Amino acid sequence: MSFPSKFTNFDKSILAKISVLLLDDVDAITLSELIDTKLDKFEDISELMFALDVLFVLGKIELDEDNGVVRYVN
Repeated sequence: MSFPSKFTNFDKSILAKISVLLLDDVDAITLSELIDTKLDKFEDISELMFALDVLFVLGKIELDEDNGVVRYVN
């Protein structure tokens, strides 16, 4: 769960794994559905949540807390 460095290959970094969460054909998805479909691509739930945090900070997703929906921002 880290960023690429001389000790961490890009393929093992969180930046490589966030591409798994970027869905081109979907504008919004429930958080539980996203976890169910993509958790197998991550080591554990904390790594998936870290990837979602990075996407949120980058402004690529928004979270509708009332409905539990992740919305992709263009």
